[in-house]
Amino acid sequence: MKNTIKTSLSIITAIFLLSCSGNMELPDNNSGTNAGINNNPNKFSRITPDWTFSELELQTPLDAFSSKDGRIYIADSAAHSIRVIRPSGEVESGIYDVLKDLDISPTSVCLDARFNVYYTDDKDIIYFWPQFVATIGIEGIITERDYKVGGDTLRMTPLEGLSDNYSPIPGTELVDTSQKAAIDSMMNPRVFYDPSSELNKKGLIDPVSKEVLIAGDPIYAAQNKSYVALAPADRGNMAIYAADAINDYILKIKLVPTVLVRLKNGQNVWQYIGMLDKSDVSDGFIAKPGTGSGTVSKPISMTSDNGGNVYYTQTGEYFSVHKLLSPSYSTAFLVGIDDIMELGEYGYARDIAVSTDNSIFVLDTLDRDVKLYSPQGDFIKSIVVREEWMKISDSSYVGDSLVVKDTLVLQQYPDLLLNPMALTFYNEVLYTFDNGNGKVLRFTKVDDVVIGDPDRED
Repeated sequence: MKNTIKTSLSIITAIFLLSCSGNMELPDNNSGTNAGINNNPNKFSRITPDWTFSELELQTPLDAFSSKDGRIYIADSAAHSIRVIRPSGEVESGIYDVLKDLDISPTSVCLDARFNVYYTDDKDIIYFWPQFVATIGIEGIITERDYKVGGDTLRMTPLEGLSDNYSPIPGTELVDTSQKAAIDSMMNPRVFYDPSSELNKKGLIDPVSKEVLIAGDPIYAAQNKSYVALAPADRGNMAIYAADAINDYILKIKLVPTVLVRLKNGQNVWQYIGMLDKSDVSDGFIAKPGTGSGTVSKPISMTSDNGGNVYYTQTGEYFSVHKLLSPSYSTAFLVGIDDIMELGEYGYARDIAVSTDNSIFVLDTLDRDVKLYSPQGDFIKSIVVREEWMKISDSSYVGDSLVVKDTLVLQQYPDLLLNPMALTFYNEVLYTFDNGNGKVLRFTKVDDVVIGDPDRED
């Protein structure tokens, strides 16, 4: 654990000259500076009051993810729910009620840039809910439309046009509004990625040419799996990442289009199913078992930044925190160089989050703090702890002069958290979920942060 004394600021408060000429005049109070106390760029302030689990309808939150509109999605295992709250602390309802009383006990959750919600329960299936589609509503299923093919216009299904990379002609869609059951099912939670399905075992095969469009993986399909963490890829990458704790893999899962639907606002949107993405790595595993940098050993949490870089924590015998650089997925941190990779750095690195400037927050459940690192992996300080400035006086002779020095030392006490399990970051606010005290603690380093709510759906 890091030493709790993180910062010291020395202020010369009095200088006495002991000589026949008498005492020296004290320096002017404005000649010194105490900017390190009040204007420390790494100072985090607590937002009060804390939120209680009871008012947020939470029982056992194990993971949290902030969407780009500010809503916080919380995997609550004991409640069998994905709770959704607004930045004000108001619990969402309405269309979000489909995420309550699920058939599973969710342990991990994330959203992609298309507002698709992904979640899992430490087992071998990843589930999916299209929040944006459910919010707008589906008018119907597009069964045909016209495409420009050379100088001709051909009518075909959306999947045929997509697979051949033809350009669709807007306004030519045939929309089937009669399939009510199918339309309703596409606005509800469902399976996104099942590695044991026939599709993922055999691959995606063209029904006419019998060509394998996306290869399957029958070997991985036959193995036991436990998906414990999820993270989205960057906006331009049609994929998500998943951590498999049994096989020590980080998977890249491609979003494969299945059905094109017309929304009630006139927008056309694809529905997806998941398959291993082998476009960047031959087997779809961007990180594999090992003991060095960028390898996997009992992963427990994961996140990503806007550039698609992947961060994960793990409980194996070696290094607890890793970062993979997209699109090569090479390691960003090196052992013996970067603080974030030091042995013994963490008690239990339970969760990880990244800010908008790519600063890294690691939630340490045993040390009962959040460790802040620079984007380069340099340790900055512990936060979500109680801080007090202590004055330590000392004196020494410099020649015939007695110099009295008061040193202000920042002392940190890790007694705010009892059993923290999850954290997330949004709009300069760090949210830490403490299951021991049944509270959500919020910290920010922005003095004038504005906590605004997203627009409410009609």
